[in-house]
Amino acid sequence: MAAATRKAIDAGDKRGGSRSAWSKVKFDRQIIAIAKVERASAIYSDDIHIGQFLKNSEIDVVRVGDLPLPPENAQKQLAFDSPN
Repeated sequence: MAAATRKAIDAGDKRGGSRSAWSKVKFDRQIIAIAKVERASAIYSDDIHIGQFLKNSEIDVVRVGDLPLPPENAQKQLAFDSPN
């Protein structure tokens, strides 16, 4: 996270092009730093800012809408008692 912040500050914009609040930028960078340390191959998020920070990165961003639907028969039917 510190390296990303230093690089952004040296480029003249500590937010790295983001218009988000500084605290959100820091949180996003922390998420990315943790993912890198853990050698994650993807982050599952609908947050567009995470995707912008990961542009040209080895970590992919997968949006919830891009996830495959489970097979129809994958869910078990729950037996609920009738109220009467």
